[in-house]
Amino acid sequence: MPLLEVRQLRKGYRLEGRPPLEILHGIDFSLGAGECRPVCGPSGAGKSTLLHILGGLEEPDGGEIFWKGEKISGQTRSQWAQWRRRAVGFIFQSYHLLPELTVEENVRLPAMLAGVSVGERWEDLIDQVGMTLRRDHLPGELSGGEQQRVAVARALVLDPDLVLADEPTGNLDAASATAVLDLLVPMVKERQKSLLLVTHDTSVAMKVGVPLRLLDGRLAN
Repeated sequence: MPLLEVRQLRKGYRLEGRPPLEILHGIDFSLGAGECRPVCGPSGAGKSTLLHILGGLEEPDGGEIFWKGEKISGQTRSQWAQWRRRAVGFIFQSYHLLPELTVEENVRLPAMLAGVSVGERWEDLIDQVGMTLRRDHLPGELSGGEQQRVAVARALVLDPDLVLADEPTGNLDAASATAVLDLLVPMVKERQKSLLLVTHDTSVAMKVGVPLRLLDGRLAN
């Protein structure tokens, strides 16, 4: 049974005075437990839209989403939020760290918001991403690569089964991008988690797995 399965997913946007803009046209795919795949394609192909729908940040216009064999599409916003908190870790291109919180506080934040104890996992993760000596620093005192390392630790702190990464290397130079990928992909695989990573960079995709290629809102063969 797939961890995640998508059937005939559709999404479009209505623009005033213009015909509806179709972004996703009947997307079908599945992701197994422990599987890592890049989502590739040119700008405007629907990559980020697909990721946001899968994470419950946007609603599809049609189709179905199944999680561990159970249908989760059609849930209320509250139900999506509860599922997302339990099952998904997000990594964004712009890091999305809270500027007033330290490295440690940013990593621990998801557990605090969820009201759950993660034991020493947060401390282990900070160590694994090489930020132990910077744990009391604020995001503004870190480089882009260091901020993304913190974001990786934060995404994994609740031990989610699925990690959704939206262009996580898009704001980084080549060396920092390689360092983040060399950190993220093994950490996900070691934990037997699944990863969908949006990228337009072929070299990034090659480090992740067999690509899902989006072109004009459709999966290319």
